Amino acid sequence: MERYKVTFEFTNGNIEDTYFTENPHARVQYWIEREKGDWIPIETGMVNLDNVNMIRIAKVELDEKTEKETFIEWV
Repeated sequence: MERYKVTFEFTNGNIEDTYFTENPHARVQYWIEREKGDWIPIETGMVNLDNVNMIRIAKVELDEKTEKETFIEWV
C-alpha cells in the first residue's frame, strides 16, 4: 500500500514520522505558513512548530505484513 511519510526533524535532533494516505503537500505548506508557536496535530500527538528544523515528505510503499517500507520518491 502506498502512503506518504512526513518526517519532522526537531531542533534537539529527534526525528518523528507520521503517515498519510493522501498527498499532504498542501497541509504541510499550511503548517509552514502558520504563526510561530502553533501546535499541529499528528497521529502520535502534537508538534510545536517552533521546535521543527525540517519537514520532509516521501512516498513509500508499506508492506502491511512485515511493516517494512520501501522508498519510492521525494514529494
